Amino acid sequence: MKTLPPLSHHVTGKAGAPWLTFIPGIGNDATFWSAQAAHLAGNFQVLTFDPWGHGASPPPPAGCRFDDVMQGVVQLWDRLGVQSSHVAGLGFGGSVALALALRHRQRVTGVAAFCCRPRQPDDRREFWRGRLATARANGIDALADTTVDRWLSAEFRAAHPAVDAQLRAMMKRTSVDGYCAYVEAFIEMDFEAGMADIKVPTLLVAAEFDHGGGPVEAMRGMAARIPGSGFTVVQDSGHICNFEAPERTGAILAAFLGTGDKQ
Repeated sequence: MKTLPPLSHHVTGKAGAPWLTFIPGIGNDATFWSAQAAHLAGNFQVLTFDPWGHGASPPPPAGCRFDDVMQGVVQLWDRLGVQSSHVAGLGFGGSVALALALRHRQRVTGVAAFCCRPRQPDDRREFWRGRLATARANGIDALADTTVDRWLSAEFRAAHPAVDAQLRAMMKRTSVDGYCAYVEAFIEMDFEAGMADIKVPTLLVAAEFDHGGGPVEAMRGMAARIPGSGFTVVQDSGHICNFEAPERTGAILAAFLGTGDKQ
């Protein structure tokens, strides 16, 4: 097993409590789940981190693959002495969370996966290849603005300018190499055939107006293939539901994780 670059990380919450690891997605850093991390810190030891080439983490390893992304999380757990953890993620982070539950099930006590897929459909792979070309040709800043324009509706951006600014600044802290490494891992990932082998407690969460990252019907179909899994929809929200509907997202997580806090 190769040694991977260490991930910049933060640990908050209640010492000695069960672990909860938030998995960030592409263009996301440790701040992406900050509202939900703060909400759950009274009941968990909460781990957040920056992916390689994002935030304060070092560049990605050469030839970074999807398995490396998963192993980077496992090696972070090893460094921190985390024997097992709940995991939660959205988009690519949700995909990584599910894959960890499949391939490292002894380390995962439960998984909440938001707005994600186990494999990119062919047309979505072409979409992401276009993003790679744009990043390499034009840099990250313009791409960050285009991405956040897609993440949030014009109405939401106008009503919540601080959220809009936070997401743009977060993505602009991402290096081109970091962005491209994770996009390439996203394109090549495919664990669709193993969905029925996910045995840990699992909740799949879709967003009503997410038509690309993890559409409602696609995620409903995923839930049907994971034995005993739960499924719910965040109404009136697009893909980035933890920012568009932070209280509802926190309540969903709290209920799934058994804190008794339904907000």
